Amino acid sequence: MLSVLLAAVFVGKSIAEWGIVMPLAMASLAIIVAVPAAAARSKFHLPAYIGIAILSFAASVLLGEISGTRRISGSIVGVVLSIACFLSIAVMLGSILALFFYRDPPEA
Repeated sequence: MLSVLLAAVFVGKSIAEWGIVMPLAMASLAIIVAVPAAAARSKFHLPAYIGIAILSFAASVLLGEISGTRRISGSIVGVVLSIACFLSIAVMLGSILALFFYRDPPEA
């Protein structure tokens, strides 16, 4: 998401366009931090995080393709689908990071 912010600075986006970029970047960062935090507390098991990563990648590809179609790309639906695509990518990245932060639950 840092690349989105840097691209916006160098391209010279207007202040109105920052209204959607900053909340999207903050939400993506929150997701990327929250998923590994849940993994550190052993909320799911490793195959669940792998499955979440694969499914969210597939969802982001699908949402990106749909939002880029000719009829949808300039509409409100296209913007909503693009936001969902970016958030799905954040879930995927968080799930991949969760694999590194995962702790086995204590044996009872």
